[in-house]
Amino acid sequence: MAALVAVTGVSATAEPGPGIQSTTGVFVTGDWDGDGIDTAGWYFNPTGVWQLRNSNTDGQEDLSFTFGDTNEVGYPVVGDWDGDGDDTIGLVRGGTWLLRNSNTAGTPDVTFTYGDTGSNGRPVGRPVAGDWDGNGTDTPGLRRDNVWLLRNSNSTGGADGTFTYGDQYETGFEVVGDWNGDGYDTIGLVRAGNWFLRNSNSSGAADVAFSYGAEWPDHWPVPGDWDNNNTDTAGVAEPGTWFFRNSNTTGVAEIVFEFV
Repeated sequence: MAALVAVTGVSATAEPGPGIQSTTGVFVTGDWDGDGIDTAGWYFNPTGVWQLRNSNTDGQEDLSFTFGDTNEVGYPVVGDWDGDGDDTIGLVRGGTWLLRNSNTAGTPDVTFTYGDTGSNGRPVGRPVAGDWDGNGTDTPGLRRDNVWLLRNSNSTGGADGTFTYGDQYETGFEVVGDWNGDGYDTIGLVRAGNWFLRNSNSSGAADVAFSYGAEWPDHWPVPGDWDNNNTDTAGVAEPGTWFFRNSNTTGVAEIVFEFV
């Protein structure tokens, strides 16, 4: 299952994608050790340092390593790129995806182009990653305004699926997860603490809508499978504290911990 993050630096008039850099770092979540439970992490841009924790409890990082460098801004992405059951890290720079199959320092294991580079060197659109076809491997996607372009392989090429969801102004946080436990990751949006999740990668209305968390920038959406039931549910983070819920419904956090 993929966890979603986005790039540093955003206009004050736009609501950024999830994981956009706070004053501390970029929030990321993923199943780092393959135990079926997504846990918290940080990416520090532009130093390229990743700090990952293997339990959703108070404490320091279990893993710390560098992937990336100080010369370019990259969008951090997380996914199971090789289908081995654990999530690993990656960066998107312009239209180039740089993916690593272990959570260690080193060079990319997979490099390909998907999407275009804008005038500022960043992708045209916001990168997302998920298992769109249910084959156990996470692959790339882009959201451009309200158009989503999803690809089913980690290779250069065009979109395998294109549809509209959301509005043309690119407001809201993009979120990706398996909301109904059917083995497919699908998309969603979070706006001002309101979650709008869709159970198919197609145009239409939200299948699930609920409120959880405060309005950005107080809370940053970070979905994941917190209880190993093969379903992704809502989470939010603020610098230092994480709040996870085990159902996609309005309510209070069932898991709260500090990881700075």
